[in-house]
Amino acid sequence: MNGSSASSMHFPMSISQIELLNGSNFKKWKSDIELNLGVLDYDHVLKEDPPEALPATASKESKEKYEKWYKHNKMALIMIKKSITENVIGGIPDSEFAKVFFNSIAEKYKVSNKAETGKLMKSLMRLQFNGKGSVREYILKGSDIAGKLRGLNMAVEDPFLVYLLLESLPDEYDQLKTLYKTQKEMWSVNELISLCVEVEDEIKKKGKEVSVNLMSHSKFKKKRFGNNNYKGSTSTGTSTSVVRSDNIKFKNKPAGGLKCFFCKKPGHFKKDCEGFKVWLTKRGIIKDNNPK
Repeated sequence: MNGSSASSMHFPMSISQIELLNGSNFKKWKSDIELNLGVLDYDHVLKEDPPEALPATASKESKEKYEKWYKHNKMALIMIKKSITENVIGGIPDSEFAKVFFNSIAEKYKVSNKAETGKLMKSLMRLQFNGKGSVREYILKGSDIAGKLRGLNMAVEDPFLVYLLLESLPDEYDQLKTLYKTQKEMWSVNELISLCVEVEDEIKKKGKEVSVNLMSHSKFKKKRFGNNNYKGSTSTGTSTSVVRSDNIKFKNKPAGGLKCFFCKKPGHFKKDCEGFKVWLTKRGIIKDNNPK
């Protein structure tokens, strides 16, 4: 690597963007540092011991490899130190090697493996899918917990994980559970995801069909029986409204607010109006107060 390329080199995530190690964020800080060093191909210095000094007769290739390692070590050490607060860095033993310095930080903030394992095991055993969200994401969540447990030297084999996750699914997946128990072959986590997604799609389709049927049934009842507020009606909505309005109009004798259509006086209907009866008598329409 020549000088011009080195001067133009930049970290994938600016050091100023990495959350400074402050004592309570070690896991995130460690993850960010490892990601950046990995992208730059510097992370090998966190795993390898420094190369031994080369003899004067070493080949050109060996010398270049030697120089490259120390250059990467220097860049990794700069990134690590620049992303730590002054209070924290003061408590870390200094070293010229990134691996030693990084491990000293990890040792300072090491969490008890037993406590972490217990916490993860409880999370895994308490997993329960309630049908909300994606079944794929749910299974991947369980797989992620199992991966963390493996990182703590806790063996979580796929057959156990598949059985555990399958049993934590709701009743809609009972046929899939039965299928798994009756087969000799063990499923992988990826196979479980594929099969559960198919069942999930079927559940969603059935849900839509039920919803459509309920809506159709509801519309049919409304069309056939009209407004349920009028219990005695078996006509359409329009006829029901007419019958209901007539009942309201002629249910009782007119109150003071209603007027006779003949004399325009309030308190009675036209058929009971004395003036109307006189008018009918004069024209010979009624006799002895009995209408023809």
